[in-house]
Amino acid sequence: MKPKNTDNPTLELFRSYIGKEADEYTPPVIRWLKITITEVSEGAVTLQVLVRHDMCNPVGLLHGGIQCTIMDEAIGMAVASLGSTNFHVNTNFSVDFLGKARAGQTVQAKALVVRAGKNMTNVQCELVHPDGSLIARSTSNLFRTEYPSFAASKLSNP
Repeated sequence: MKPKNTDNPTLELFRSYIGKEADEYTPPVIRWLKITITEVSEGAVTLQVLVRHDMCNPVGLLHGGIQCTIMDEAIGMAVASLGSTNFHVNTNFSVDFLGKARAGQTVQAKALVVRAGKNMTNVQCELVHPDGSLIARSTSNLFRTEYPSFAASKLSNP
């Protein structure tokens, strides 16, 4: 999928994926989680995931590590949606586990850039049920690297 010409091709790329399954160019973890983008704007993204049994801990609840991974993906996409051509990496990632989700339930990760600096970006994310009830909350700071972003590399090698 090649986005239309715009000032923010990464944002247009993400918009082209709204409601669609990931393709072979999407990072493997996103394909395994079966993440669907439901909303995206500059500095904000909402992802949706159907919780499967292979994502759960022994008592049938969505595993904390998987919760972190879903929120980390949302946080990364929120930063990427700002249009930087550089890849960003977490310098820290803090999570509060406040609720639970079971196999068969749908969860949403809603990430929002709080502050974007030249080299460091602060983002918050909430993992919620569709009714808005909170499962987990996270914050992260991401550092801009010299490596090209996923979208920038995809756009230059369609």
